[in-house]
Amino acid sequence: MSFCGRRCVFQFAFLVALSAASAAAQEMTEADALRRFERENAQVRALAARVREVRAEFRAASLAPNPSITYTREDSAGTQDSFLLVQQELPITGRLGLLRRAGDSATSAAQASTNYSLLLLRSEFRLAFYALLLAQQRETHLAKSVNDLDGILSILRDREHEGEGSKFDQLRAERELADARANHASAQVLLAQARSRLAAMLAPGTEPASLSAKGEVAGGAALPPVQDLVARALDKRGDFAARRNDLQRFEYEERAAQRLRIPEPVLSAGLKRTTLPGVRDSGYAVSVTVPIPLFNRGQTEVERTRAAQERTQTEIAAHRQQIETEVKATYEGLRLRRQIAEQYAKELGQKGAELSRIAQIAYQEGEQGILELLDAYRTALFSRLQALELAWSAKQAEIELNRAVGEEVLP
Repeated sequence: MSFCGRRCVFQFAFLVALSAASAAAQEMTEADALRRFERENAQVRALAARVREVRAEFRAASLAPNPSITYTREDSAGTQDSFLLVQQELPITGRLGLLRRAGDSATSAAQASTNYSLLLLRSEFRLAFYALLLAQQRETHLAKSVNDLDGILSILRDREHEGEGSKFDQLRAERELADARANHASAQVLLAQARSRLAAMLAPGTEPASLSAKGEVAGGAALPPVQDLVARALDKRGDFAARRNDLQRFEYEERAAQRLRIPEPVLSAGLKRTTLPGVRDSGYAVSVTVPIPLFNRGQTEVERTRAAQERTQTEIAAHRQQIETEVKATYEGLRLRRQIAEQYAKELGQKGAELSRIAQIAYQEGEQGILELLDAYRTALFSRLQALELAWSAKQAEIELNRAVGEEVLP
């Protein structure tokens, strides 16, 4: 067998394997796929653990100090003194309560940031899902093109066999069919790659061939007014909410640092036992220790938190402007992409199929040649693929708008 023959056999076997895998794949809607993603994706589970980590970290910093127990024994000149004391620092300044509030704000910031990170992950997964759906529909259109050209070539071969056809027409159709099969093979490779990308976002070991998307690439949900979306973004967007919570946290931490100027006493209380030759007695011992805030009065902590507040306020102002600009830009991009896709679909309508039918009839009646017929089929295929690409572009813009707003306003 020649090299060309072996290559054709291998390509045919590869296409058969891909077709079998496609047939065995179970279709998933977008909602089904997202539920599976949130259940299986490791990054989603890591985000949830991050919130618990921050909560535990700040809770530990705001706990009351532990008490301590001291036992002392003194023996001098026949006199033995034993002390058993319990020592406890008294948090009377309210600093721990302020630190707990700061911890609550830090936890809220972590939760808001986690929610936004989850939205970004969901957006990446939705893009991968619709990329798979696009690849499936593109492969379907190209497969239909192969079947259509195969049917034309079959007719031409019958005519040639009966002595009524043109050898040129047959050869030209064979060339067109070879190109169509190569494009179809490339589409199947892209389909396999799209399945692999989606499988990489699910549980380890997910078989790409088992994934198949169900739905339509084209969106259609009505667009709310842009000012409403800007307001929603400033209120709901997780990364912006996290900065506001960080600012509140630094305010609580500053107030807590200011309380370091007020000393918190340390109370010691316990039992004392004295033993003399022939005499033993016991009583109690109480002491109060008051630290003097001479060197550390919390001044460095106050300075740090004030600088952090100033930085965060500046970042909030800059982030607000960035969000407003981003929402307006993605909104306008989506509006234009939808308009282009809808206008193209409206103008196209059923013209592609009608053009192919008219060209086929004209060819059969001898009014047009094979080149005009093949050009009509090629134009119809291009129109279908172009409409699909424009719908995909609009879907990408929808997902980008959801990212900018911070929630899925266009599911």
